[in-house]
Amino acid sequence: MALRRTRASADPDSPPRAIALPATWEQSAAEALACLSPGLGPVSLPSLAEGWIARLSARAVQLGILEAIDAVALAESLRQLVITRRGAPGASTWRGDAKVEPRFVLNLPAFLDSAGGFDAAGYAAAVGTGVQALEVLTGGRAQRLRLGFADLSALLAACGLAYDSPAARDVANALSALTRGAAEQASARLAEKHGAREPAALLWPAPPARCAIPGLAVAARRALDAAGATQGLRHHGSFALTAADAAEALLGCETGGLAPAQGATRLMQDEDGRVAERPTAAARRAGLLQGEREAEALLAPVTDKAREAMEAAIRPYLHAAAPAPLARPEPARPLPPPRPAVAARGNVWRVVVGGHRVLLRTTEAADGSLIEVGLSMGKEGGKDGSALRG
Repeated sequence: MALRRTRASADPDSPPRAIALPATWEQSAAEALACLSPGLGPVSLPSLAEGWIARLSARAVQLGILEAIDAVALAESLRQLVITRRGAPGASTWRGDAKVEPRFVLNLPAFLDSAGGFDAAGYAAAVGTGVQALEVLTGGRAQRLRLGFADLSALLAACGLAYDSPAARDVANALSALTRGAAEQASARLAEKHGAREPAALLWPAPPARCAIPGLAVAARRALDAAGATQGLRHHGSFALTAADAAEALLGCETGGLAPAQGATRLMQDEDGRVAERPTAAARRAGLLQGEREAEALLAPVTDKAREAMEAAIRPYLHAAAPAPLARPEPARPLPPPRPAVAARGNVWRVVVGGHRVLLRTTEAADGSLIEVGLSMGKEGGKDGSALRG
């Protein structure tokens, strides 16, 4: 694996760090790597990934969750998922933070081939790897796991499907069914060794009979049937979409979970610090498969109702509610029209107070109510004028 060296920081206020990552990975992946590694020193993707993979593999054997040979196979599967950018655990695992509940995310567009076909078998295997990894990370005690996917909008665009379309929702429904079925099969395999906590599900919402991605609907149906034929599950739940963190950015995901794309371009900063509007990775991928003009239309922003419809399509297979989208700012309220000037009137009296000539002014509103009363003295008021003004 050829590496390139660059400098990047987790945020604009942090000092840049020396980063070593695969030569074909973009600068945003270097920034994500800086965020995933604690400290301020140099970071290398192979060494950082090998650190948590080795800890996870050793813990699997130590806790008796996996046999030694199975732990070696799990470690190799995790290496392949990371290097192919198909999947990875959340930021807490990379940082070694045991206080945060672990999560595992799969990058949906990474399972597409050059012709736009979806590797359903590879995806199901990756789901199983994620369930095993989460079982080890939680010490075998968690009854609910958090495994999900990301960048659904990019997958749909690469397949030529508009986000707000029935065909896109059928694909999302089949993907969710495949994820749920594969996750429960992996949970059942763990239950065979460590005991079941949950009976296998016998009733499922029916996935679509066919969808726009060839073979996906059949794979989803088979995964659900296989999960229903098991003797019991180790976990009460395993499929959950979670809020994105730096792990998604490392994998090259541009949207979290089921979130729609925000457009075909975005402002990006290159290594020289210049900022320019450039096509997103999803736009480049869709442009190769569907054409540039079609890619722009497929990745155009959609309404909130479109996102709600997409969430409803995958909800039947989720074990937990999807995270709410970020709140959008309300449109600016128009300024009120200027009020007309008050038609004021008043009177002026010249009076003598204590032997001093005083100018008395009053100001009245249009309805005759008193607005202001003012007193002023001429220059001849002398020293005693200050007392009167007070």
